[in-house]
Amino acid sequence: MPEAPPPEQLAVVRSAELEVVALPFKGADIYAIVDRATGIDVLFKSPWGWRGPERLGAPADTMQHWIARYAGGWQQLVPHGGAPCEVAGVLRGYHGEAAIVAWQVVEHTADRIRMVTELMTAPLRLERTLTVSGAVLSVHDLISNLSDVPVPVTWVEHPGFGAPFIDGRCRIYAGARTVVNDADAPGTVLAPDALTAFPAGLAADGSELDLSWAPPPESRRAVFAALTDFDEGWYAITSPTAGFGIGVAWDPSVLPHAWFWQECHATAQYPWFSRAYVVAVEPANVLPGTGDVAGRRRGAPPVLAGGAEWVAELTFVRFASTSPVRRVLPDGTVDVEPANGPAGAEPGAHR
Repeated sequence: MPEAPPPEQLAVVRSAELEVVALPFKGADIYAIVDRATGIDVLFKSPWGWRGPERLGAPADTMQHWIARYAGGWQQLVPHGGAPCEVAGVLRGYHGEAAIVAWQVVEHTADRIRMVTELMTAPLRLERTLTVSGAVLSVHDLISNLSDVPVPVTWVEHPGFGAPFIDGRCRIYAGARTVVNDADAPGTVLAPDALTAFPAGLAADGSELDLSWAPPPESRRAVFAALTDFDEGWYAITSPTAGFGIGVAWDPSVLPHAWFWQECHATAQYPWFSRAYVVAVEPANVLPGTGDVAGRRRGAPPVLAGGAEWVAELTFVRFASTSPVRRVLPDGTVDVEPANGPAGAEPGAHR
């Protein structure tokens, strides 16, 4: 079992339905989202688990620095995501600074926590507020430019889901119309640099894959692509084995894409050594990678004007149904297709 963070590193908020564990001193990560009815934590945990600063060696590069601190869960990647790059003469390390620095807790009640930090690699102040009500977790993220200088900012919400919630019976639904395969590292099965209509994905052999099914752990499959052209910002994953589903909703005018990552014991080299089983759908303001594909620009983040702010409201919801999902709304309502009769909504996701 991966080692868990010590209690003094944790900040917990809960309702009767959910327990949410945050790591204020490490990126304001959402480390765990536990369904209290079953005891299942839906978030992925890295094979090496928690590593405190005293147990971290000197990393050779920024990727090793970030990965060594990655215990799993849900991160905010700001001001950069992906491979390191230089902006205005400053190196922005792998997956950005926000997820590896300490944040300050400025408010903490039984069902709400608010955390803030300021970055060094970009003149940004970040604020993250987590509020739990019933089966809904509301995530309010605010990015403020403290300078009068326009700053390009990549923003990726980085939740990864793992076993026992995820297995080969899980189904993935989304409000996206298009899949964009990564150009350089599409994984073990996808063709590079291809566009298809979600949920179809173009395989390297020219066949069509159904990306709405999560691969089982024994599949030895890796996938990296992006979902885009969202009519509404949402996705859902249902788990017949666990007996419930989870959904995430957001405003696609702020985060118009979602990075789509699966690692199913596929990578035999660093960092996974065939030990990771994770499925991730990550709302983002930029397509991953570099270069254009079908007139779409990758890796070109929007610019946050001097003195300006960006706000994202994300809703995570646990719902009882494992029926096909039609949509997830920002208030936590989940529209599902029942076995018989007209489609029904599950307000608050716990009916």
